[in-house]
Amino acid sequence: MTRVNITSWKTLPPPERREPLGLVAVFSDPEAELLVSGLRPAGMDDKWFICFYQGWLLFHRSWTGVCIYGLRLERLPDGVHVTDSWVNRDPTQYKGADAEYDRKLTRFLIDALLLGLPAAFPMPAGVEHIPAGAYQHSVVGRAFPESPAAGQAPDPES
Repeated sequence: MTRVNITSWKTLPPPERREPLGLVAVFSDPEAELLVSGLRPAGMDDKWFICFYQGWLLFHRSWTGVCIYGLRLERLPDGVHVTDSWVNRDPTQYKGADAEYDRKLTRFLIDALLLGLPAAFPMPAGVEHIPAGAYQHSVVGRAFPESPAAGQAPDPES
């Protein structure tokens, strides 16, 4: 498996304005290998470039190179732990302001894009009026099942 690196794609440096993300996760050695291998966009619909750089798993938007999330990974006896994490809070780079949603989205990106696990795309509150799949496409560019928006009951037809 070929690893991508920070120079594999155009990227901007991590932002000065950050908020602690509070992501808690432990990965097995095989999962950690998939994480640090990263993800290079294969086409225009791929919205993320993810790379491991100086101990950090960095999540960049592929079109702009803006770094949105950073996860510090550390190998401990029981696996590879996320020991620190942050989300970009520079309003000129990222409009998100909900750390809980950002944790869900980061976990989705890890599970779906890096680990290849089945995962439902987390829908944030306030996008119920947008046609199904449109918000998801703007965030990840691929079709995944969608979870109900925060505060919304699941659709019994799904």
